[in-house]
Amino acid sequence: MRISSVQAAGIETHRPGGLTLTRAALDHCSLAPGDRVLDAGCGYGATCTFLHEDAGFKVFGIDASEKRISRATARPTGWDGLRARLPRLPFAPASFGAIFCECVLSLVPDKPGCLATFFELLQPEGHLVLTDLYIPGAAPAALDPSPLTCLDGALTKTDLTQIIEQAGFKIRIWEDHTPLLKQMACEMVFKHGSLENFWKKLTGDVLHCGLGSRCRTGELKPGYCLIVADKVTQ
Repeated sequence: MRISSVQAAGIETHRPGGLTLTRAALDHCSLAPGDRVLDAGCGYGATCTFLHEDAGFKVFGIDASEKRISRATARPTGWDGLRARLPRLPFAPASFGAIFCECVLSLVPDKPGCLATFFELLQPEGHLVLTDLYIPGAAPAALDPSPLTCLDGALTKTDLTQIIEQAGFKIRIWEDHTPLLKQMACEMVFKHGSLENFWKKLTGDVLHCGLGSRCRTGELKPGYCLIVADKVTQ
């Protein structure tokens, strides 16, 4: 069995399914080796490394954390990483054939502004790949305008679809992958001994009373999805 560059480098993804959905998304994107691709919220660089070394793209990664970017680029990577905070990004319009934003949009307070930036940075017919938590069913009574964790900032499927389409995108793929979230929860329980440690791994040890708290107590059960949306021009 072939070992990927990410496995060889020992880079952790810290999200349900690891690179499973990243690979799956590529099957829905019309991209060629050498195309410019952005990973918005690249963390320690797992997706960037995979997209560059295994898929052959010209990759750029941004992250709000200087610590994560420094660690991600500490070794020769072949891709460019820099510190930047969404939604403001230092790139020209129509710079990329695809943008990957994995388990990040839920953390961004200004989601419409972030999606508008993605739309501007994509080339015509470019692809936006999102993976994230979402809330099944009706919207909770109150949403945190400044989410501390991805659980606090998760939207319902209806609201998430609406803000993506309002930014100008056409959603082509929406897939539910909640089993990957459950699988990660089981792995964390097995590894660390409790479901509480799973939430700490996913969200950090943050004191808050929003949706994250309700998920940790089991009152609210989040889902996990893959979305591929296109910049369709008239």
